[in-house]
Amino acid sequence: MKNPLWSQCRLWLAALLVSLSLCTSASPDPTVLDRGNGAEPDSLHPHQAQGLGSQNILRDVCEGLLTVDASGKPAPGVASSWRISDDGRQWDFTLRPDARWEDGSPVRAGDFVAAWRAAVSPRTQAHQAALFDVIENAKAIRRGQQEASNLGVTAVDDRHLRVRLSRPEASLPELLSLPLFCPLQPAALTSAVLKSGGRKPASNGAYRLLEWVPQEKIVLGKNPHFHDADSVAFARVIYWVTEDPASELKRFRAGELDITETIPDNQIDWIRQHRPQNLRIFPYLGTFFLGLNTNHAPLDNAALREALFWAIDRDILTRKVLKSGQQPAYRLIPPPMLAGGTSSPDSHPPFVDWSAQLAYARKQLAESGFKTQTAEPLEILYNSSANQRKVALAVAAMWRQNLGIRSRLRNVEWKVFVHERKKPERQVFRSGWIADVNDPLDFLRLFSSDSPNNYYHYHNPKFDALLGQIRLSQGEQRQQLIDQAERLLLADAPVIPLYFYVSRHLLSDRIGGYVDNVADRHLSRYLHDKTRR
Repeated sequence: MKNPLWSQCRLWLAALLVSLSLCTSASPDPTVLDRGNGAEPDSLHPHQAQGLGSQNILRDVCEGLLTVDASGKPAPGVASSWRISDDGRQWDFTLRPDARWEDGSPVRAGDFVAAWRAAVSPRTQAHQAALFDVIENAKAIRRGQQEASNLGVTAVDDRHLRVRLSRPEASLPELLSLPLFCPLQPAALTSAVLKSGGRKPASNGAYRLLEWVPQEKIVLGKNPHFHDADSVAFARVIYWVTEDPASELKRFRAGELDITETIPDNQIDWIRQHRPQNLRIFPYLGTFFLGLNTNHAPLDNAALREALFWAIDRDILTRKVLKSGQQPAYRLIPPPMLAGGTSSPDSHPPFVDWSAQLAYARKQLAESGFKTQTAEPLEILYNSSANQRKVALAVAAMWRQNLGIRSRLRNVEWKVFVHERKKPERQVFRSGWIADVNDPLDFLRLFSSDSPNNYYHYHNPKFDALLGQIRLSQGEQRQQLIDQAERLLLADAPVIPLYFYVSRHLLSDRIGGYVDNVADRHLSRYLHDKTRR
């Protein structure tokens, strides 16, 4: 026979344990910053990292000649100062004397030389090697026409670095703040490390890698040898893998996360009603688009690509499906990059209304000769994410309803996706771009014939020539060339812009030092616990 007193005690103990667990989750360790980070990082090597999840972590663990401040703008990093020649083609950097690796050894100018030479070498195949093209001889080295030793970067001595450019480049400070341009110790430049892509080189940033548990978390610890270590508030930073936005929201509500990577679109109304003080939505230098493989049937048909382009109602997609402040995009370059442009193409469609746009899409479909009844479904590839699935479903439904074109959806995890999208038989795939630097050319150069990021197999000599002219022009002439290049690209339709990104995060009440910015860069070294100050 059960003892009623014991049963009551068990219920009381269970209630106490639940209460204690809730108290614990609501009171996080004040020395630890917990960040949602989306998908599993594809690599933590600066030359191999591709996704934003990797870049976020690398900004904490490595520092280049320049870094970014709390507002996302370029700021001195390893370099304490620099001088620019009158013609703008030579930059001389002085390294701070207290720049150190995590083992306490000094960061030397030669560490930059070795890292940059490796990045442009064809043997390395660094993901963003084309960004080095502004440096003298970089493009020829990438193409195997010169040796890496001819790169225009020289260690004058341990504390002085000279960089020679192929042309004046106003955005160089932004470029040099990217993790791609970080220094590396010799051990990180071995062929085995570069090929593996998964190992992280030694840290010279505010944090160092302590632990990487695949598909769970990356743990960083404060680097005691960092030159500004005294200003770094959090002893540890944990980047959690949070591919499912709905689960991430639950963890935030439970007090397990201080910053989320995103928010679930279908919960935006609830968040605005119940947690408005935690919601941070801000314009972002990014565009979401679908990639089309122009080198593979049936998408080698330009008229079909145009039909697919115009058969999507972006207004419905952003207002009723996404509902998080995204703006419909009928162009590639985001509006914040075109402030002051006098001849920029309108971001709205060149049609009177949706019915006219749809009529044009159907006209292009008829001209394409595509047989909707007998054709195989178009495959839409996307990375595993509830938000990505919603977009893919909406697009597939619009193509079926408006054009009679059937689609087949396929989702894979991020690490698989970054390789799958490069395969020659790929058809339609989720794509997009977040600016490395605040310059429209950063978007346009994705589609140059020799770009390693040209997964669309787009080749147009006229477009390539325009990019060359843009690089050599300034002012209003440059803006007109940018407009001309973008119009040509959109007419060829290797991509289908859908919306302009906004950064979307939930921020814990306890976190201070967070500054909204169009680059959406928030280094952990600038954040602190407001309750402890």
